[in-house]
Amino acid sequence: MLDGLIALRAFADTGTMARAALRLRVTQSAVSKRIQSLEDRLGRSLVEPIGRRVRLTTEGERLLAEAEPLLHQLAEVLE
Repeated sequence: MLDGLIALRAFADTGTMARAALRLRVTQSAVSKRIQSLEDRLGRSLVEPIGRRVRLTTEGERLLAEAEPLLHQLAEVLE
């Protein structure tokens, strides 16, 4: 689940799955799978296709807003 949140945050920050993959040093497919796994676990869509692009849903934005302080604290603990 944490991998999914980190992938979702990277996607939100960079704007594309490809750039998120570069940031996380994984494949684009791995980013998509991590986000899909998080969606499956939560039972809600976090990203949606818009033509050839993908964007965060309202649910995705809400989840990141709630999870952001926790992700920040975790990053501090790991430093």
